[in-house]
Amino acid sequence: MTKKILIRIDDVCPTMNWEQFEKAIKLMDALNIRPLIGVIPDCKDPDLMICDVRNDFWDYIKDLQRRGYTIAMHGLYHTFNSHYRGNIVSRHDSEFAGLSLDTQIHMIQKGKEILNKHGINTQIFFAPGHSYDNNTIKALSICGFKYLSDGKSYKAYKKEGIKLLPCRTGGVPRLYYGKYHTAVFHTHEWAWNNKAYCYKQFKDLLYTQASNIVDFDTFCQQPEGCLFAQEANERLYIFIERHVRPVLATIKHLI
Repeated sequence: MTKKILIRIDDVCPTMNWEQFEKAIKLMDALNIRPLIGVIPDCKDPDLMICDVRNDFWDYIKDLQRRGYTIAMHGLYHTFNSHYRGNIVSRHDSEFAGLSLDTQIHMIQKGKEILNKHGINTQIFFAPGHSYDNNTIKALSICGFKYLSDGKSYKAYKKEGIKLLPCRTGGVPRLYYGKYHTAVFHTHEWAWNNKAYCYKQFKDLLYTQASNIVDFDTFCQQPEGCLFAQEANERLYIFIERHVRPVLATIKHLI
């Protein structure tokens, strides 16, 4: 079975670690790989205030788009002011989950307007920290989005008119099951001592799987599973992640 792998780069903003990001760009361009990149409309996350503001940021993003890179809206501010656990994560920190539908509509519309003002039009969204809830999905639909790059289901499925394209793991996905995989990377983390290995994983994935890596337009055409079956599959996966794996890890540590 031929694999189809999407490369997703998160946390793109004017003050990111440009040295690490451009390492990724150079390698992807050399292999003619066109990723999905998540642009934060108005980044206020202090952890991403790494470099001086790049004044040509929006022109640079539009140039990447012209070259075949696909742009997604990645939250609004990339802040975590809601202490609510989203649908698919364990942490109780979110930019969107737990907020009212009206509030989320306002935030998503504001982010979309910022992107549009800079000449970026997109129908793709993913939330900071993978944290979203059912109101997020409804708000995305109301605001004219079509795709959410997130979820823990086995197959893609559609809800509220939004096609959810699951990415079950961060970094290099487990390629031994299924056909469609999203590989999620945060390039600024490659500068951390405890995450430097992630660049090697990124590089190895690109070189070994280049023939299987596709752009978003190809990836989003994947068939949809049944809504109810995929939501049940997702709930089972999340239950295992939240409750079973921690117990097994504790037992392993004790042994």
